[in-house]
Amino acid sequence: MFTAFALVSTLALAGGGLLLLIGYIGTLPAAFNQGLRVGLPVLLLPLIGPLWFAHRQGAEFRREVIQLVAGSLLVLLAAGLIMTYGPYFAEQQAAELIEAAKQR
Repeated sequence: MFTAFALVSTLALAGGGLLLLIGYIGTLPAAFNQGLRVGLPVLLLPLIGPLWFAHRQGAEFRREVIQLVAGSLLVLLAAGLIMTYGPYFAEQQAAELIEAAKQR
C-alpha cells in the first residue's frame, strides 16, 4: 500500500510540476513580446498571470491553458494525497520501528 501511495504521489507531483513549467515557459516570452504591461503580471503572479494571459489570447494558447490547469490539478492531487495519507504511513512505520526495537 505504501508503494502505491509513494508512486502515485510522486508521479502526480512530478507530472504536475512539469506541466506547470511547460505552460509557464510557453506563455512568458509571448507575454513580454506584447510589452511590460502584459509581461509583468505573468512574471510576478506565477499561476494566475499565465492563466490570465493564455485565456486572454483565446484559441491560440489553448494548449497552454490546458497544461496550466492540468498541472495545477495534479499538484493539488499530490498535495492532498501527501497531507491525507502521509501521516498515516509515517505513524505506521514509526510503530513498526518501535516494535522492532522492543524485540531486540
